[in-house]
Amino acid sequence: MTTNTSDNFTNFSSASFLATTQCTYDPDSPTEQVIKTTAYFIIMFGSLIGNALVICVVIINRQMRTVTNYLIVNMAVADLLITAFSMPVTIKLLVTEGIDWSNGVFSDILCKIIPFTQLLSIASSVLTLTAIAVDRVLAVMFPLKRYMTFQISYGVMVAVWIVGIAVNSPILYAQKVMGEWDCLEIWTPAFTEEASKHFTIVIFVVFYLVPLLTMAVLYSFVVHKLWVRKVPGNPSLSNQLRAQKSKKKVLKMLMTVVILFALCWLPVYISQFIYFFDKENFPCGPPAVLSFMGYFLGHANSAINPTIYAIFNSNFRKGFRGILLCRCCRNRVAQHTNVGLGIGQDGTYGGAVPLTRMRPRPHSN
Repeated sequence: MTTNTSDNFTNFSSASFLATTQCTYDPDSPTEQVIKTTAYFIIMFGSLIGNALVICVVIINRQMRTVTNYLIVNMAVADLLITAFSMPVTIKLLVTEGIDWSNGVFSDILCKIIPFTQLLSIASSVLTLTAIAVDRVLAVMFPLKRYMTFQISYGVMVAVWIVGIAVNSPILYAQKVMGEWDCLEIWTPAFTEEASKHFTIVIFVVFYLVPLLTMAVLYSFVVHKLWVRKVPGNPSLSNQLRAQKSKKKVLKMLMTVVILFALCWLPVYISQFIYFFDKENFPCGPPAVLSFMGYFLGHANSAINPTIYAIFNSNFRKGFRGILLCRCCRNRVAQHTNVGLGIGQDGTYGGAVPLTRMRPRPHSN
């Protein structure tokens, strides 16, 4: 069965649908198939283990139960969602080059739930990361007052999931099983054929452009404040050096967050806009390499997040090590926080890569 490798990750369909087009696609060679499948297994298990460790570290260790870390746990849950629903489907597509959607009601439900959970995970991740940015700037600009309390953070997390469900719920209508091998996005008759383009733009603006610009602005305030703010009182030379080291680490962290956010999901949106708005130059859709690498990087974000926490936060590092070495007991993590990440009153900072939209493409009439 010849499958469109560029569409595998956005259009749960097989050769039966592609046969209706004039485009031809070469299947992956056995070597390419093994490499791609192996890479996906690595990021799937990396995400599963890494995000489970993040949740366990925060739950087990009392010193880690802070507002920022609770928001990080919320992101870890979203990452596990995309790990559980999206990555296994992608691996199956890589191995079998198609999915049989002919199992009645169960297939109809899966056809709708899989893309919806992907979108929901992406939305929850990026909105939570934006909430972390808001919390950080408030903590730095107003260090004597804690605006983001635990109660407020709980409300923020609930709001994040509600917004994600509300904005992405139309996909539950659009996703439909067509024939035996195709799960496609079809907006008619309730909406016009242009609805897919409008939905693409909405998702891009709400879950990529606005969060990216918001974080860039907020973190620029944080960097500026940290860089020009003097240590209170009459600091010693060691305090000055420690403060300078802290500023450099924070700057590196913030740049990592924003740059990885932009780079990991930019190829996906380039691919989406090529598909919807540049069919004259790309009548058969975006290049296969662009589509695969875009979604691979997007999925890899779920595995990258725990790695970033371990790199920039010594408490997460110690917590991971303790659990992996079977020494995970309550309050095992040291009480001293990482001075290089002390922005805000909770003494922790969680850098992460937000996710944006991934959904099947619509059926072309």
